[in-house]
Amino acid sequence: MEFFCYAYGRLSKEDLDKKAESDSIKNQRELIHDYIDRDPELHLVMEGYDDGYTGTSFDRPHVREMLEAVKSGKVNCVVVKDLSRFGREYIESGQYIEKLFPALGVRFIAINDNYDTAHLDNSSSLMLPFKNLMNDSYCRDTSIKIRSHLDVKRRNGDFIGSFAVYGYAKDPENKNRLVVDPEAAEVVREIFARRIAGQSCKTIADELNSLGILSPMEYKRSRGINFKTGYKVHNKAQWSPWAVQRILENEVYLGVMTQGKRTTPNYKVKTVIERPPETWMRVEGTHEAIISREDFQLAARLKGKDTRKAPGTGAVYPLSGLVCCGDCKSNMIRKTSLYGDKTYGYFVCAAHRADKSVCSTHSISEAKLERAVLEGINFHIRAVAELRGALEAISRRPMQKVTLERLDRRLDTLRQELARKQEIRDSLYRRYASGEVSKEDFYDFKRIFTKDCEEAEQAIEVQQHQLDELLANTSPDSPWIIYFQKFGQIDRLERDVLVRLVERILVYEDNRIEIVFQYQAQFEQAKAVAASVANDGELREAV
Repeated sequence: MEFFCYAYGRLSKEDLDKKAESDSIKNQRELIHDYIDRDPELHLVMEGYDDGYTGTSFDRPHVREMLEAVKSGKVNCVVVKDLSRFGREYIESGQYIEKLFPALGVRFIAINDNYDTAHLDNSSSLMLPFKNLMNDSYCRDTSIKIRSHLDVKRRNGDFIGSFAVYGYAKDPENKNRLVVDPEAAEVVREIFARRIAGQSCKTIADELNSLGILSPMEYKRSRGINFKTGYKVHNKAQWSPWAVQRILENEVYLGVMTQGKRTTPNYKVKTVIERPPETWMRVEGTHEAIISREDFQLAARLKGKDTRKAPGTGAVYPLSGLVCCGDCKSNMIRKTSLYGDKTYGYFVCAAHRADKSVCSTHSISEAKLERAVLEGINFHIRAVAELRGALEAISRRPMQKVTLERLDRRLDTLRQELARKQEIRDSLYRRYASGEVSKEDFYDFKRIFTKDCEEAEQAIEVQQHQLDELLANTSPDSPWIIYFQKFGQIDRLERDVLVRLVERILVYEDNRIEIVFQYQAQFEQAKAVAASVANDGELREAV
């Protein structure tokens, strides 16, 4: 009988990494050709080799081609080097070899396994399931090892992605490290600057497209990278609001490597599932930051803020999204009214405007609010400068040292108490082992002292945090103080300056205005510390 053969071979990515010469496509082809040439019953009519495909899935191009050839009657024999080249998933491999092929009258030959369905004996039939199971077990073991290896790399902050994030490139000397791509990084900085200036993600995307700036996908393609993504919707990928938003939310631009957000259930199921945030592997300082932490947090804080533009200007109102009702805490919206030939702006409570039974108008003129905010900002900047002077004076006084020493002594006392309780707890076991303490008493005392130790550890943690916070926030060179000082005197309200200095502006019914500044808590803490340790009139006046 004559058999028309389909020669099939496969080489997985793992095999490629190992450079397994014996399993190369070339060697598989030569072995199969030689075998067919030596058997006069066999005739090679088709062949296909899947290069870089895992054996755990049969969704491979040439497997599909082979099945079409089998079903159409073009071939009635399939020849492979060995069972593992056909597939490593033992259940599906068995379905093909023991059910589908026999039902279609197809001969199956695995050369190195000495398996031929035309010459089966009992021992060959019995060995097939075991060999397929061994191949499956090999794949499972390999998958576990690879996952474990990749987890180690993630914990170390090594980049293991196929493509570098937009704004970065892979280090030519270390593919697991990211380096800044100057051209793309400048676009990332521009996106953050535009968002802070008040532009929406859609506006930013539209302007990037109008300027002819390549989207992340097209930029990678222009660099010769065969990058693919599920977000593409046009022949030429363009900037979209979602692409802009993903950049604004990605901590990689802070120098933070976050990986392990997604996974697959196991080596057989390739469906991608989201992992809970607490399981992500996050490592700071793995590469150079493109965006400062202040700008990153500011962009995040501005998400969802009102960014409506003034008619005919294209610019966002400086106060948009920052003004709130002091009583009901709803946003206040800007309205205009025409008086003569002039247009006047004013703010009203949005909740009241939507439902008259809620709150009250809280109406305040835009001009009045802007004057008050400008004065308030300059007053606060001066207050921070004066507070810095007071803190510098305090830092040179013995009283400051006394305060710190008192906190340190408190910490030492807590640590000594913790050590004493830990010693008592540890000695319980020795007394239990020697028979001095019964089992019941041992477990009762152990539970009590374990709880005491936990409470002591928490108290130490709280005290240490308070000390660290005090030192950080009350230093004359604290980052938040330097942050405010760099702005100096503000001559006019600008959106960029406002969002950097002001968290929100509260307007009360009596037109009283309260400005909540950035780092307000740190300011109040430093002010309280300065006031508590100041002991002369000059210093009290400064704070």
